[in-house]
Amino acid sequence: MDRREFLRACALVYSGGALSSLTGCGSSAPVSLPGVDPVAGDPLDPTTATDPLPQPDPLVHLLKRTRFGVSAEDLEAAQAQGAEAYLDAQLAPQLLPDTAELLATVNFPLMQLPTPLVSTLSNSELLAATQQLAEKTVFLASYSDRQLFEVMVDFWNDHFNVENVTGTLPGAKIAFDRDVVRVHALGRFGTLLHATAKSAAMLEYLDGRSNRAQGPNENYSRELMELHTLGHGGGYTETDVREVARCFTGWNSDRITYAFQFNANQHDSDSKTVLGHSIAAGGGVEDGERVLDILAAHPSTARHLATRLARRFVSDDPPTAVIDAVAAEYARTEGDIPSMLRVLMRHTDFQAAADRKLRRPLDFVCGAIRAFDADPSHYPGAGLIDLLSRLGQVPHRWFPPDGYPDRGEYWLSTSGLMERWNFAATLVESRGLLGQSQASDHVGSSETPVSLVDTLSARLLMRPLRARDREALIAVAGDGAAALSGEALVLASERIAGLLLASPAFNLR
Repeated sequence: MDRREFLRACALVYSGGALSSLTGCGSSAPVSLPGVDPVAGDPLDPTTATDPLPQPDPLVHLLKRTRFGVSAEDLEAAQAQGAEAYLDAQLAPQLLPDTAELLATVNFPLMQLPTPLVSTLSNSELLAATQQLAEKTVFLASYSDRQLFEVMVDFWNDHFNVENVTGTLPGAKIAFDRDVVRVHALGRFGTLLHATAKSAAMLEYLDGRSNRAQGPNENYSRELMELHTLGHGGGYTETDVREVARCFTGWNSDRITYAFQFNANQHDSDSKTVLGHSIAAGGGVEDGERVLDILAAHPSTARHLATRLARRFVSDDPPTAVIDAVAAEYARTEGDIPSMLRVLMRHTDFQAAADRKLRRPLDFVCGAIRAFDADPSHYPGAGLIDLLSRLGQVPHRWFPPDGYPDRGEYWLSTSGLMERWNFAATLVESRGLLGQSQASDHVGSSETPVSLVDTLSARLLMRPLRARDREALIAVAGDGAAALSGEALVLASERIAGLLLASPAFNLR
């Protein structure tokens, strides 16, 4: 497959200014590519498009928002279950196939170490641990049947972001991901909040170790309210930031076991006032625990979290109605995460939000792997981490505390799309790269260009094509009436599959 012609075909698929706004999640300035007319109406923006993408089936939309990737087998199983039973199963991951057997097909030895041994790793081993955690994260996102669980693990690792590169963080982040986020990802928010606050990784990352009565450190208290709970403008003041910092003085963790420790001689035990709540003098570790309870119960936390969830699952600028509904469910259930997700995914705004989210790089890469039935025993972890590095989203390597951006405009660039297109071409033309079946294995032994395009688009996109895109792909496949077989069929299948994976219909969720 000629790469230059493939990339030109990709650009033509995005013709009509498709890169300028990508359905409400793009930049206001058009992105220029060869073959793309930045002046024409945007075919992906339903408010201006004269030829919008046909809407997917509601079940397909649900799967695309609750999974990193959807295989033909995934869709068939969900159709047999029905939408409600599918969602119930995904919200009870303990009833789905265990990941232990899946992980046995690959080798992440440092991820299996008991926590006390993690802290004894050398610098070179910590560097290897950083790489293995990223590879394991991508592996589970790509191959695990517990797809919504993995989506929520990714969500919480952004919400409570801790990078895993600096100092002793590589070891502490293993425990954070394994013992905090993965344990509580589908539990109650308040329980998860307490667990993150007492984790060695968070105490190290946001300077909790140096927060002492003699000189309170406000880093954690500020991010706790602005990012983790109340949100910007959520009703706290600079005085609250200082008072919350005082409540957490003396919080620390053992550097060997990573277990939480409280050092009473470093704690400010005088009285404090947080968000109008009086905290009496003479307290200890319970001062910080009380703050976490106050924050978890605050209406601003319900709304901030509802907004973050709606932004991840609905659209970059989610409607007020869905935020209100999820926030109300947070208050009703005291932060039960599965209950909030059920309300969100049953909401009419969710059901009407197809194509309102751009796949972030991790979604795109894992989605392509799963769509192609890749064999987990052939997992090329290092190569995928290199690709995600070029795309800008290696798991656990976002250094500011706010997590990877969840707006399409951040990820929409000429270089980013070129990397996606190149990956799509490499995936389909490097036969056996991931141990996946070839594209031609999913079609008949003899196909016309028309039937080839229809078969592969149904399998990889699970939705109708725009008429002009279908016609363009048929022309790329060959003479519409001439049968394809043998090597000609293999090559045409690779080209069409690659273009489908690179298309707007695959890159939107």
